[in-house]
Amino acid sequence: MSGNFKIRLLLLMLAIGFACTALTINLTINKLEVLHLDGQKIERRLHRKEVFVREFLNNPANLDSLRKITNNEVWSQYLIKELSEKRNIYVQTFEDGKQKFWSGIKIILESDVQLKEGSTFIPWENGYYEAIKKSEGKFSVICFIPIKARYPYQNEYLKNEFAKELISSDNLDIAGLNDKDVFNIRNIEGKYLFSVKLKPIVKDTFYTSLELWMWILSMLFSFIFVTHLCTGIANRGQARVATLILAVFILSFRLMDLEFRWFANHFDIEILDPKYYASNYFFPSLGEFLVNVLSFTWILAFIHSYRFQILQTKKPFGKLLSCIIFILLGFLVCTVGFATNDLFYGLVTNSNISFDVTNVLNSNWLSWIGILIFCFSSLNLYLLIDSALALSDSLPLSNKERLLIFMGGFLLVLIDRVFFSNFNIFFFLFALILLISGWSYYRYNGKFNPGAFVICLLIFAVIGSLKLSRFQFLKERESRKLLATKLESSGDPNAVLLFFNIEKEILEDKFVIDYFKNPLASQGALNNRLVKLYMAGYLSRYDFAAYEYDERDMFFKGDGGIALSSFKNLVLKGSVKVSEYFYRKNNTFGFQHYFALLPVRDSTSVLGTLVLELTSKRHDQMGAFPELLVDGKIKEDLQLKDYSYAYYNDGLLLNQHGKYVYNLKSSDFKGKVKDFVFVNNVDDGKRYNHLIYQANQRKLIVISREVNNLLAQLASASFIFLVLLFFAMLVYLLQWLWYSVQNYDIRFRNFRWNYLITTNRMLYKTRIQFSMVSAVVITLLITGLITYYNISKQYRQQQEETVLDKITKISAGFNKQLIDNDILAGSEQAELAFNTYADINGADLNLFDLEGKLIHSTQPKIYENGLIARKMNSLSYLYLNRLQKSEYINTEQIGDLSFLAAYVPLKNSKNEPIAYLGLPYFSNVKDYEDRIGLFLNALLNVYALVFVAIGFFAVFVANRITTPLTMIQQSLSETKIGRKNEPISWKRNDEIGNLIKEYNTMIAALEESAQKLARSERENAWREMAKQVAHEIKNPLTPLKLGVQLLDRSWKEKDPNFDAKFEKFSKSFIEQIESLSHIASEFSNFAKMPEIVLNNVDLKEVLAQSVELYVQSEHTTIKFEDNCEREVNVRADRDQLLRCFNNLIKNAIEARLDNVDSIVDVVMYCKENLVLVEIRDNGSGIPEALGQSIFTPNFTTKSSGTGLGLAFVKQAIENIDGVITFNTFPGKGTTFFIRIPMVDVQA
Repeated sequence: MSGNFKIRLLLLMLAIGFACTALTINLTINKLEVLHLDGQKIERRLHRKEVFVREFLNNPANLDSLRKITNNEVWSQYLIKELSEKRNIYVQTFEDGKQKFWSGIKIILESDVQLKEGSTFIPWENGYYEAIKKSEGKFSVICFIPIKARYPYQNEYLKNEFAKELISSDNLDIAGLNDKDVFNIRNIEGKYLFSVKLKPIVKDTFYTSLELWMWILSMLFSFIFVTHLCTGIANRGQARVATLILAVFILSFRLMDLEFRWFANHFDIEILDPKYYASNYFFPSLGEFLVNVLSFTWILAFIHSYRFQILQTKKPFGKLLSCIIFILLGFLVCTVGFATNDLFYGLVTNSNISFDVTNVLNSNWLSWIGILIFCFSSLNLYLLIDSALALSDSLPLSNKERLLIFMGGFLLVLIDRVFFSNFNIFFFLFALILLISGWSYYRYNGKFNPGAFVICLLIFAVIGSLKLSRFQFLKERESRKLLATKLESSGDPNAVLLFFNIEKEILEDKFVIDYFKNPLASQGALNNRLVKLYMAGYLSRYDFAAYEYDERDMFFKGDGGIALSSFKNLVLKGSVKVSEYFYRKNNTFGFQHYFALLPVRDSTSVLGTLVLELTSKRHDQMGAFPELLVDGKIKEDLQLKDYSYAYYNDGLLLNQHGKYVYNLKSSDFKGKVKDFVFVNNVDDGKRYNHLIYQANQRKLIVISREVNNLLAQLASASFIFLVLLFFAMLVYLLQWLWYSVQNYDIRFRNFRWNYLITTNRMLYKTRIQFSMVSAVVITLLITGLITYYNISKQYRQQQEETVLDKITKISAGFNKQLIDNDILAGSEQAELAFNTYADINGADLNLFDLEGKLIHSTQPKIYENGLIARKMNSLSYLYLNRLQKSEYINTEQIGDLSFLAAYVPLKNSKNEPIAYLGLPYFSNVKDYEDRIGLFLNALLNVYALVFVAIGFFAVFVANRITTPLTMIQQSLSETKIGRKNEPISWKRNDEIGNLIKEYNTMIAALEESAQKLARSERENAWREMAKQVAHEIKNPLTPLKLGVQLLDRSWKEKDPNFDAKFEKFSKSFIEQIESLSHIASEFSNFAKMPEIVLNNVDLKEVLAQSVELYVQSEHTTIKFEDNCEREVNVRADRDQLLRCFNNLIKNAIEARLDNVDSIVDVVMYCKENLVLVEIRDNGSGIPEALGQSIFTPNFTTKSSGTGLGLAFVKQAIENIDGVITFNTFPGKGTTFFIRIPMVDVQA
């Protein structure tokens, strides 16, 4: 069983195992299981709190300290901070039934009489609590453990959820007596406390989360299994089949998921909710969009891994077919690019997601999902472009032909864009990416080029920034059109929603009923109550007036104001009824006008009519009220906050809102009836875009928005570039980890070795760039953190000082004006005076007596609704009452809203404290977050620009610094012995100058040494040559001498066979003389080696000619195999190159073994910019002992010859920057390998 099979079997088993686990959970777990699981969790965690409380109360020392707590400020602070703030347990103490101490104001009992000893479940105004009471004589302690909040309404800060320390999920509710399927919660002693039930909609539970993750892991391992299977198929030479199988599998899975929407229907996954984004069948939600992009990435990554094998064929493509394939590849890349553009247009315009990258802190998780999708889409385009370039590289097309086809296609599309469709810069930028990618790929033979990659990333960022701005611009225009039609409408749905509750509450208000029963009652007190209790919050944006009429429709008090008949006439004239008693006045432009006719009754009769009139204020603002009091059902129109708008009637300004200052007359705004007109102008150095909507001939609405400047656009592009750069590094890291896992190479030692190798290979300029960027980034980060910390601290201090200064001034005026008017009394007049004074000072105020009880509040709704008890904050009361502080500022909390509150004591004429005045600063957190957010956004935008600028500046500076070193390196690489080496010119007298001086001195000394060496070598060469010539000549001269001596003796002895001998020796003499001539020619040719003429030579033709010369040799078979599918040109001397191959082929033929036919294979193939030639024979081979000497002049293994042939070949090949090597097996044959650099004659 192979390793790959084991891996695939494991992956398949994991996929099936996770799927079976998910199915088991789905089939076996029901809602009752969830109820019992969550119920048991609440009970278990509640018991922990009970144990802590009981241990605390059962400790005699603690109980004694609690009894004396009014005299122990340290112990009081400990209880408040440790129990209430940290453990969420509230303590109250009583002595003789009278309250002595409280640690929190969420729940406060006036008396402990109603509570029994031990545990009690208490439903309260703002929630449910478990009270644990411990008594000793007349002293008792009650600890309250919050269980679940129960507010009258919910919003961002008030949520009816269980206490976080009990359970975090929101699937349970407190059960009523008639509810079924409940889980009973008991205390640690087994006493029943309360029951919980499941909510109608169960969202996120442990089991649903576990099931979801099981399905996700099952699908992930299924994908990995199929991918691993396809990898095996591709490695066996079937890359196209493997790609097709993987693509069909992934696309089939996606289509099934889109058709059945199983995950969206079975799980509450927020990212799959179409309320955030929905476009069409294939993109029904943001989550599906992300999965589609990831699926496409998975397929493209596989294609990219086998891009060199996909178009690999045994038979090369023809020129025409290659051109068609190249054009189709370009068309595919462009189609995907434009499709990506359309998809992102839909993502921006068909969603309510903010993609304002210049306001990063206001971006939510949906925005970051969108940015992640953009990153993966950019990766997809990069993989597609690189894969297309790799596929095109296998086509028999020259770079010039590829460029001509690309430019031709570019011009055709350019003509179409200019004359027949919309032209934009995106087209040019995308073409530039293709051009740079192609140049980098063909220039560096498919190797990764960091410079080109970073430039492409920058262009991608510019495209993303420009497109994002364009899409947001189009979306914003459509949104502004909707706002214009909304502003034209005189209705306010949020106000109408509140009217339904307000009219019921007012009619049931005992204060209102008593007012109509008592003619002497204060009208101001009634108005104050209506404003503070019913018209606060959202309705504070309306000017409010109340009119009272008796049962005869006459004025209840006095005879001034508007007659009741006037309001009734408005009803008769067609005012729109929006609730049971509220009406909306028609034909209002630029404001909303509502009124209500409320019949006030007691149990027996009608007492009168209360008319409420609400008219929207001229400047539509929320007013000074805490968002705590706004019902979560009220949807604030946040879009209007980003705009200024104005109403014009008959050309005159009627109403305006926002920071843009409109003219009193509409002469600058010319609109068209029922049409939308956009215009631009510059006001006070800022550019604004205005939407002009003319409702009719008389009425005009203008909505204005400031236009982002060039700096914001640059910041946007810089931010996107940094995100893409970080994403690219992350992808590279994941790729490295993936390959390490595949190669079983995950070991710390390998990490360390890879790090050392990488750092050792890092260029000096790269180190400079990295050091510069790192130094600046670290400096900026440290500076930014310190700046953020100091500004945050200073602003908080500023807020505290402002609040303290304000309450100090208010208290001073309070002491002078209001104490004498008996403001401490709880009368209606006192409350009216208190609220009037608070309104004059523009502040929310609370007044407490010396026991911490609330007397008056400008926000009575907080106490009327039971959000907190009518008590002073316990810690603030401790500091003012016990510690006698003259002022104190504290951070308080109501629900999830934290805010500052300042307190000061009010004193009488005797300088004795008589009350405590509190000023809650409800908006301090929001103001802090807004200001700090504004600062951080500006800081991030500046840093993004600085990071990008520093990056490119570092490249520039590093290149400038290393240019002299590069010049020295180039000069050193070109320095050769035996030729003139030019000195380097450098005018500066610095470290580089000293180095260059040493280099110039070195080459001067080198030139002198080279001349001496050359002279010595020439002398030695001539000596060796003379010896060899003498040796070679001596061989034929010896038989010549012997022959002449024999002929001389025969002549003298009158040998009768002299003629025959003479003829025989004559032939021998001629052969020896021819041998001498051959020796002279060989040495002459070897001596002429330096005299070469370099030209562009077609290597295929030279090899073919050499093979043709010897193809008819006896007992010899010569094969020539050409594996290069393009022209092969080298820079060489054609004659010498031909002699080299002739020599090698001749040697191969002569190495034939006896009785064995000689087989000579000549193979040529191309690799990157090199051509490789192999000349292989099946001859006798070269003995191992002689292998190192075969290229030495005069060395030969044959019985005849000069030994200069291979020496000539080696020198000729090296003269054209080539390399020749060999591999031999004695008795089996020898293979010579020749590697020569190619030249591109068309480049």
